[in-house]
Amino acid sequence: MRITRRVYSSPSEAYLEALTDVYYSPDYKSAPRGLPIRECLDYMFTVSNPTSDPIATLDNERNQVIRDYTLKEMALYDLGTNRVEDFEKASSFWRKIANEDGTINSAYGFLIWKNRSCRSHDTQWEWAKQSLIKDKDTRQAFVRFSLPDHQWWGNKDQVCTMHGNFLIRENKLHLTIVMRSNDLVLGLVYDLPWFCSLLDRMVAELRSHYPDLQKGTYTHLAHSLHIYDRDEEKVKGMLGLP
Repeated sequence: MRITRRVYSSPSEAYLEALTDVYYSPDYKSAPRGLPIRECLDYMFTVSNPTSDPIATLDNERNQVIRDYTLKEMALYDLGTNRVEDFEKASSFWRKIANEDGTINSAYGFLIWKNRSCRSHDTQWEWAKQSLIKDKDTRQAFVRFSLPDHQWWGNKDQVCTMHGNFLIRENKLHLTIVMRSNDLVLGLVYDLPWFCSLLDRMVAELRSHYPDLQKGTYTHLAHSLHIYDRDEEKVKGMLGLP
């Protein structure tokens, strides 16, 4: 189990180091749903200069795939939609895990900007922002992604992200995201830039209250950070291996 936090300058640097760790030094080899994986538990890293730029690896051809899909997915999240008709324009994969009513559970933008599941009838985002406005030193500015409504047998889209927590310290806004499960090849590589973009958005929305507020760090904690054996060739390419 890895609870030691390591600090990297950029999201791409953090991603490549995480990919290297899990590929070469997994804590376990397991097979959830019969699919073999390499896995590190409670893996944590911090990015000191978080940006929303797509992840860059050592495989230029893969980088184009990563960039193209990252931009599509970020646009969908920012749109706040949870309709499979929108998501399948980015990838047909979403149709395979859609709910019977044509919605997507892992529509991260919808979950924090549209879904009003708070008792206060605020969105998750508004709750976090107002918490920071009411108390600059608050520890209650969190947003939930995985909800009790997602816990039902037969759910094909069990949301991987548990929650995010914003903190202002020494006039810098920091964000930590906690994941229950995190696929390095088809998950983190696309989600990391969007998670980092949430810092920019929250700083911009808080500037009228805190004119000197700056962007701080992004921290990522994955309870299971993993690589599927089926994706080994992609991993070797991104790491520049023969």
